[in-house]
Amino acid sequence: MKKNFVLLLIAAGIFSACRNNRPKNETPPQNAGKNFFPVTDFIRSEINYVDSLPLGILKYYTRNNRTDTSYIHAAAFNELADDFVCGDLRPAIFENEFSESSFIDQSTQATTFTYSTKNNKLELQRVDVLATTGEVSNKVSSIYLEKSIRKNDTVITKKLLWKTRKSFQIVTIRQILDKKPEIEELRVVWDPE
Repeated sequence: MKKNFVLLLIAAGIFSACRNNRPKNETPPQNAGKNFFPVTDFIRSEINYVDSLPLGILKYYTRNNRTDTSYIHAAAFNELADDFVCGDLRPAIFENEFSESSFIDQSTQATTFTYSTKNNKLELQRVDVLATTGEVSNKVSSIYLEKSIRKNDTVITKKLLWKTRKSFQIVTIRQILDKKPEIEELRVVWDPE
């Protein structure tokens, strides 16, 4: 699986680089497919990995400067992690509504693939996939998602960060009109750093 993932990541990088070097007056062919990183598949493989571990999973929940800590079972973990597998990542939506850009940081040898949309009706607004160069191959070190949900007079912003084989974090900001925003932080750890 790692081999296929590395090949997919390299292909996405090459595809993106070639697409960005196209002359301005040249239009892409109508049937040109997009090689977006398979975010949902990657997150699901991470969830399956955690489900297979015989280790304790720690949950930290912070609100109003107070943190509660508890161990959770796999079922609770799966329910919390489900926030990362949203409908807007389905290929029919993701590939049609999002555009991809990439950046290679020469100092850290890390590549960031950013997917963003101009459609403010979608909950998912941004996805960042960070890949780092390893000894043998490139690997995904983190995935960041940003969502914006509107409910009546409330705007809920969710910032989700998945650290590969380590943890995930969800920061939820609720803003009601002119009131002070309410901030909650959920952090789930299965491999302490």
